[in-house]
Amino acid sequence: MAEKQKNLFRRHTLADAGLRPAEVAQPNPAVVGTARLGQVGILLGRTLSMIFTARTDKGESWKMAYRFTNGSLVFILISMSFVGMIMVYQSTEQMARSVGDTSLVGASFLKILVRVLGPTVIGLLIACRVGAGIAAEIGAMAVTEQLDAMRMCAAEPIEALMVPRLRGGIAAGLILTVTGSAASILAGLLTGMIWFSISPNSYWNLDMITTSDVVQGMVKALVYGISVPIVSGACGLAARGGARGVGQATTDAVVGSSFTIIVLDSIISLLAHVASGGT
Repeated sequence: MAEKQKNLFRRHTLADAGLRPAEVAQPNPAVVGTARLGQVGILLGRTLSMIFTARTDKGESWKMAYRFTNGSLVFILISMSFVGMIMVYQSTEQMARSVGDTSLVGASFLKILVRVLGPTVIGLLIACRVGAGIAAEIGAMAVTEQLDAMRMCAAEPIEALMVPRLRGGIAAGLILTVTGSAASILAGLLTGMIWFSISPNSYWNLDMITTSDVVQGMVKALVYGISVPIVSGACGLAARGGARGVGQATTDAVVGSSFTIIVLDSIISLLAHVASGGT
């Protein structure tokens, strides 16, 4: 018996000893997704419940709003300028070839920009720029046990970390949507004037834009400004396993925020369509 034990411990691997490692059950994706959705919902409810009553320094919220807005402004302006150029160029070229009339290019572009394109594209850009930063910051604090230290000091991490970021995300979503859309409109105007000789009066046709379009666009900007910090914060709070966990949390934040924006865009557009009587 002693000889068999010696031979067993001399083996280099479990396979050499005739043994197999215990199989670890893989988590069910449906269960993991449901749990993560529940975490996001709980975080959303707790953060919104403290958005007006949090004892955090109000200056921290202004700092977050400034950082999110100022840090993303150049990125948003350049990106949306190219979006405006591409949209106007392609639509004008297609309409010139098909019907030979480009008088409604500006009106149709302004309507789709205000209603869908502006807030949604800017929301996706914010998810990449701001969401990744939020997840990395909170994830680094989670894996280094700084969140546990805050709780031991009777400080609530959601109140201290998430509320200022939610306030900053709302401000950034609204401000960047307005400025980014303005940059896209101006870039589209210059594109139409230079390449297709479209007059400014023809381009600035607001007849197709309704109050419903403006309200829908601002509601989307507000909702996206809430969803990006919440989803990214939930991914950061769930980070485990050191640097690798922080990297995974950052990836999950960008993917989750982008997917959430697409889903919310569909839901809000459908509700607006139903509310307007299908027009």
